Parts: sequence; structure tokens; C-alpha cells
Amino acid sequence: MQFNNSAQQKMKTKNMTTPTENALTRRVPKEGKIMSKPTLKLLPALMIAIAAALVTQPVHAGVIDSLVITENSSTSLTATLNGNPLTVTANGADNWSVALAGVFGAGQIWMEPDAAGFVNFVQFSSLSPNQLNVLSDFEHSGGLADGMPDTSSFKLNGGALSVTFFDKGDVATVPDTGTTLSLFGLSLTGLAFLRRKLC
Repeated sequence: MQFNNSAQQKMKTKNMTTPTENALTRRVPKEGKIMSKPTLKLLPALMIAIAAALVTQPVHAGVIDSLVITENSSTSLTATLNGNPLTVTANGADNWSVALAGVFGAGQIWMEPDAAGFVNFVQFSSLSPNQLNVLSDFEHSGGLADGMPDTSSFKLNGGALSVTFFDKGDVATVPDTGTTLSLFGLSLTGLAFLRRKLC
């Protein structure tokens, strides 16, 4: 391939600097477009799609601990966490404490399966941390059905805790109102204190 001398001379003079120019002031000739117009039009949409993909990463749910409380009679209650037995202390008829380190929450009511107007009450009190209090055959209406899990009222070490209450006990008995009312008052005081601290 042969080049015309005049074309080669033009190329040499075009790239050379004159004595009044220096290398910093010399303009670099454009050799071509960096991006075409269609690419520039797609760039904002691509940036939005990438940002949306980063923001909407899937959240992987952790394992939810499961607490199962079973009332066998007015003097017998068992509790298991993920199938492992927990320590249960009887505080009187139809009244127990379940030791569970790291538990936190409010309370939940389960209806008695065989006695309308009576419920089983599981509660957390900030006055007695690391345990749940269980009251059975408590006069009240409403609540969850017997055996229905509750996943919103309690937490264990900051994570979700599913609590299920099964009442296989005897027919509801008349509760000791003095003890029941004092424990209920204590729990309401604890909840009021907790609400004041958190709100």
C-alpha cells in the first residue's frame, strides 16, 4: 500500500505542536464517539434496574424457635423449646412459671377448649425476666383457639418465637381470685412500665 506524500505530511503536521503551543494546551482530536445516543438513552433505565435489584435482595427468614406449652391438669404443666424440655415451677393451682432465658414480649390468651368464658393466659413480665407466667382457667372471653400458634406476641433473644398452648387438663375450676388478681395486676404493672420505657 502506498501513501501519498502530501497526505503523510498533513498527518505529521496535524499532530505536531507549533512553537506557541505546548503539550498541555494542545487539543486532542476526536477519534470517535464513546457512546451512541441509543446507549445513552438506555443508561438511566439500566442504572435504575441495578439499584432496584440491589435494594430488593431476598430476605432469608431465620429459623423460628417453637415453644409448646401443654397443661395436663390443674397441677401439671410441661413446656418444650424446639422439642427440649424446660423447667416449669408450680406457683399454685393453675399457675406456673416457665424458665426461658432471653424471652421477651407481652402476653397471649388461648381459650379453654371445654369451658366457655375461661382462658389460658401466657405472659411475660419485665419484673420477672427470663420466664413466662402461665395462668389457666382464668375468667375471660376471647383469645386464640386451643392449639393455635402465636408468632407475634413473643420474642426469644431478639428473634421470632412461636408459642402454642395445648390444654389437655381437667374441666375449668374456679380460680383463686386473690392470687389471680394479684398476678394479673402485677402483669399489667409490668406492661405499663414496659410501655412507658419503649414509647
